[in-house]
Amino acid sequence: MTRTPGPAKGFSLPGSDKFFMRGGISVDERNEGVTMKRTILFLLLVIPVVFASAGDLAVLENLGFSADGRYFMFGQHVLVTDAGQAYAETAVVDVARNDFVPSGWKKSAWSVPMRPNQNSRGALYEILGESSDLKQRYGISHLNQGRLLYTRSNGDDVLMDVEGSEETVPTLSFRDFELGREYELAIFQETMTEGEDASAAFHIEMTILDPSGSESSYKVGRPDYMRSGVSEYRITRIWIGPEGKSLVIAVAKQSPDLSIRYMVETLVLN
Repeated sequence: MTRTPGPAKGFSLPGSDKFFMRGGISVDERNEGVTMKRTILFLLLVIPVVFASAGDLAVLENLGFSADGRYFMFGQHVLVTDAGQAYAETAVVDVARNDFVPSGWKKSAWSVPMRPNQNSRGALYEILGESSDLKQRYGISHLNQGRLLYTRSNGDDVLMDVEGSEETVPTLSFRDFELGREYELAIFQETMTEGEDASAAFHIEMTILDPSGSESSYKVGRPDYMRSGVSEYRITRIWIGPEGKSLVIAVAKQSPDLSIRYMVETLVLN
């Protein structure tokens, strides 16, 4: 058994804009053209391998807050190609408790043909019909999606030294320009592997600096809870509720086969 702190490192494909910007190759560019052909051939060989190795990637949906920001609803849907199914789930979360409301998590799967135009959104529509009672009970409005504070881009995370950790920790920083707040979030992870099996735990430590100079600190997550089948966590999106205090942090869970599923951590700001 091995323990590996921090997330697995990613990779990117080589390429150049000039492959697509140049209209033709002159005699003077003959050598460059040979290089281009070799590179394009390399890409044609590599890209199918990347697609073949990628797992099933779920789509995360913000399904809205209650008017007072106490409750948040989200969903996700995905085509599980190996099983020939469209899978979806929805959940209503009590923001202050950072937990599902009673009977607030619903999930189901439907067998569908694996055609080129097939997607999983229909599964979400089906399960939303089964969740209408939850939506009404907790006052969820699909139109009330709060305000998006952050969405992930490649290279957002910076490895930083954090007090209390022996390892550098992926940390992201951004600014809420509307309210003038500065956010910094560090995601601490622990991964365990045994053969082909993996499990991982995480928690997030966040600081918010107000325009007045006052700083608030928060911690969410379960650092001792090892989720089976997870090899890495990444913060992907952050929303703030309609009342300006409910915060929702969407976290992607990556499995060893590179499949992606989502969860959320929630809290109420001071």
